[in-house]
Amino acid sequence: MFEQNHLSRRLYRSSRVKTAISYSSSKHPFPQFCESVLEKERCLERDFNPKIETYQTQPFTILVNGIRYTPDAITREVDGTDYVEEVKPLVELEKPKVIKRLREIERGLREKGIRFRILTDELTSNRTYIANLWLLKRHQSYPHNLEWLSEAKKEFGTASTIGQVTRWLCQKGVNVGALYHAIGLQEVSCDLKAILKPQTEVLFA
Repeated sequence: MFEQNHLSRRLYRSSRVKTAISYSSSKHPFPQFCESVLEKERCLERDFNPKIETYQTQPFTILVNGIRYTPDAITREVDGTDYVEEVKPLVELEKPKVIKRLREIERGLREKGIRFRILTDELTSNRTYIANLWLLKRHQSYPHNLEWLSEAKKEFGTASTIGQVTRWLCQKGVNVGALYHAIGLQEVSCDLKAILKPQTEVLFA
């Protein structure tokens, strides 16, 4: 589904009905276009989801059971499985017309051998989690490196705290953002769904 000859991409212009929000993805070479903040935050979550290899938003338009349908995204997981994804707030799924349309789309895609799933705002409703992902995103493109990591593992073993590691990095003359760069690469882990504090535990992979 990611083959170039399969895609007929729609690039939206700003209007009162649809607004294109650009997002620079780390898992696709081109900017992604979203129609809502929720879709953009789902792109952010995909960027840091280790199960996802690549994805593309607004990838193509397909006729499904008489419905002209443009998926919000297609996602390829690391095992090679592709999913067509629809992003909807939970409140939208309480509307019978919306549910009926999505069921028709799911049935039609299944008949074509295409996997379909709905992503909601349940995960993104944790604003602390989203804020932490944006923190990782800010340090993703900064020219950090991981040369300090092996020495840090010798110093701290398998676990430490954000405060201890950042103080150690400062002593070594390393930008403390390197820690968040390592967290974004899953070389270091912590609880991203809670507020990050100096006493927050970090684990070295």
